[in-house]
Amino acid sequence: MDRPDQNAAEFSPENQFPAGQKSNWGPRDGNRSGDANVVHPTQQPPVTSLRKADRPQLPANWKPSQLAGFLGELDREMRALINGQGGITDLQEIKEEVGRVVLLKRIASERLIQHVDATEAQRGVGQRGFLQALSHLASMGDLKAAEELQTFAEGLRNDPNPELRSDSQLVLIGFAIESLRHGKEKAAARVLQLVNELLSDEKPVDVATLMVLGQAKDTLLQYEQNTEAAEVRDLILQRFGSVGDADVARMAAMIAASGFSQSNSALERLDQMRQRLTAGPGVAADTAEASDAAPDFVSVSAWREAIELVLAEPADFLTAEFLAGVSLEAEAFGRDDIASATYEILQDEFAKREDSLGQVARTALRARANREKVLGQTFDPDLLSVSGQPLEMADYRGKVVLMPFWSSAFPDSLVVLPNLLDIQDRYPDQVEIIGMNVDVTGASVVGFVQREGLPFPSFRSESDPSADIVNEVAYRFGAVTLLFVAVINQGGQVVHLDFSGGDLTSEVEKLFR
Repeated sequence: MDRPDQNAAEFSPENQFPAGQKSNWGPRDGNRSGDANVVHPTQQPPVTSLRKADRPQLPANWKPSQLAGFLGELDREMRALINGQGGITDLQEIKEEVGRVVLLKRIASERLIQHVDATEAQRGVGQRGFLQALSHLASMGDLKAAEELQTFAEGLRNDPNPELRSDSQLVLIGFAIESLRHGKEKAAARVLQLVNELLSDEKPVDVATLMVLGQAKDTLLQYEQNTEAAEVRDLILQRFGSVGDADVARMAAMIAASGFSQSNSALERLDQMRQRLTAGPGVAADTAEASDAAPDFVSVSAWREAIELVLAEPADFLTAEFLAGVSLEAEAFGRDDIASATYEILQDEFAKREDSLGQVARTALRARANREKVLGQTFDPDLLSVSGQPLEMADYRGKVVLMPFWSSAFPDSLVVLPNLLDIQDRYPDQVEIIGMNVDVTGASVVGFVQREGLPFPSFRSESDPSADIVNEVAYRFGAVTLLFVAVINQGGQVVHLDFSGGDLTSEVEKLFR
């Protein structure tokens, strides 16, 4: 439940300790000396066995800003211990150190809450620290701390401070989940009530909150509270399913779907139709003859009807990703009619949305437009080879060039290579292979080429994941998958793009006629 310290700006070496006083709260050092009233870390008994008289004492004259800064330091120390960065490897010693930090956090938080000079914001910092300390103690098996935690959280449930309110509601959801597990009456309704309270606030996206909601939904399903579980699922999708962050939206969709049967869902039926796209004849027609000739043939009208059933329910990120992916797959396997119908739906239903679903649709539509645009264009990039040497497309005029896009980070991008080499062996005087490497800046591409023994030159087009256009060449070609080969004719024009991984012999032989 710990979150990054919000008060780091108030903390500095100058105001951490009163003049002339040494710190006993920095990096762990059993040889330090300092204020006699402060118990050294190595003198700490286990947290749960501490009597009041044994508790370490903080300097009595610390100001609120010092207490708040100290809480921030404890948060950083706790994160270091949990992440294995505290310089300690013994598990028992780590446990004891965590207990020490938690106890200090509780004491400092109490002091800050009660300090007469503390501002409202500083008291809020103390309350959050106290809530977190009690949560840690409860997780370590301290039942008294758990009872105190529930009471304290209930008191902050409607606090004006949104962070305190949110933290306390998350704690109370955890208690409600435990009540459900113990068969308490109306526990499911309590979980749902608290989830609704939590999501009624307009607050920034919080992955920790999303994970707690997923736990609540899963527990409701486990105890067959299916109605409440479905409501929590819908709330997750409404709040997180279309946020601007694609990773969070994808996670939300996966968490929401987990545990619910997909066997009869509209999306599952649509996926079954997708799997049949490559089984039927590649006929771009919606006719009775095609249907009679191949019972598994997927007609455009049936495809549209299936998508309409999917969109009858609120769409999530996975739905948008699925439609974008299947449109590309339909292109790859020669079903341009299905691809066009799907792109039309992406345009009409998603492209205008200002969220991650809209981003998915616009990316797919833009890539398709770029693929259409690049066909027929002469390709002569101003790029060096992966070894840093000049590489000119003009030197290969008169030959068909097969250009696989590849990355050392995704070796499967070269699964097409055996077919390309076979074509080159069959037509050694008429076909060349020239790769297009799209690894990120700084990748050891030359080492990969040497290890794998790649027998062809490659252009080096560096990718920058932080840029608006990650890779200029891939963007120009509309390459949204690394199973991607461009076929360039004898005059240097792009004449075919393939991302099916299939045999390109027939496409090459067309160019010899």
